[in-house]
Amino acid sequence: MKSSWKFILGLTVALTAILSIMMTAFSMPAVNSGIHQVPIGLIAPDDATYQKLATPLKNKGFKVEQYQSINTVKDQVDQRKIYGAIELSNTGDVTVYQATAASSAVAQALNQIGTGIVDQQKVAGTKQLALAAQQAGDPVMLKTINARMTTLQAKQVKVVELKALPKTDSKGVGLAAGALPIALGGWIGSVAIAKAVKGKWQKFAAILCFAMIGGLGLIAVIQFGIGTFDGNYWLTSLGAMLGIAATGFFVLGLLEVIGNWGLAIAAITLILLGNPLSGLTSAPEMLPSGWGAFGQLLPPGATGTLLRNLAFFDGHATALPLLVLVSYVLVGMLLFKLGNKSEI
Repeated sequence: MKSSWKFILGLTVALTAILSIMMTAFSMPAVNSGIHQVPIGLIAPDDATYQKLATPLKNKGFKVEQYQSINTVKDQVDQRKIYGAIELSNTGDVTVYQATAASSAVAQALNQIGTGIVDQQKVAGTKQLALAAQQAGDPVMLKTINARMTTLQAKQVKVVELKALPKTDSKGVGLAAGALPIALGGWIGSVAIAKAVKGKWQKFAAILCFAMIGGLGLIAVIQFGIGTFDGNYWLTSLGAMLGIAATGFFVLGLLEVIGNWGLAIAAITLILLGNPLSGLTSAPEMLPSGWGAFGQLLPPGATGTLLRNLAFFDGHATALPLLVLVSYVLVGMLLFKLGNKSEI
């Protein structure tokens, strides 16, 4: 039986819609990425200096909080409340406290801000010293001014790393590149199990085995192969297992309820949306407003954040990604139980 023109037209419209979703999901984060309420800290010697520094930072899109001590900053970074901080001392020295493990992109942005502050100090100080040199009649005073000018020009921002990535992958490329394998690999594995394994509960067991073995294998590659992680391998592997289980049961459940159309829904959710909105290449707060938060509610984003926080931040701020992933597991299991297309 030949396909009708109506069917062909409907199919092409549906494929065009999918293509549009793909273009939107991949292009919007790239085009509109930037600073969107990225939380950082600021330590200043007084309120006036804080306001002077905080106002332009807030105008750039940062969410700035004032702190009184570096110990508080370290605690907030550890708990994933902020990405780092900038300190301006009483003497005008600038220190950037960064956490590259949280986001290398934000760490780079903080470095640029710190460098910009120092450059402004150099410009202002040079003008003052040049004026003083013109007015100086004493050779000793002129020599002192020249020495201060030399010291000023040599001034640099001090960078303190609070949470570094391993030297083998100092920019976190392995985790950033892992967004697509997490999404696509879980989808492909689930589809392969759904198609190749016969028997409903056999598929259920296969997904569990895939999650356990796949989690161990994924973290082994990231930690021992690429060198992005250097924490507790077994604990981080448990996080990867949960992420794969969330993807696997979600795909399997959709297939059991609506058949092959479930593959399209899963692909859109996990790959077309989940991959570019995961925030693994930068930070969720550097995606367009709202998109980053939405990406954290999808398995790739939740899995990436869970792995990052388990590997580098002692398990802090894992409540949300755990809740998201467990929810996908439970919903997928429920759909799997209700469905009846196990022999598709």
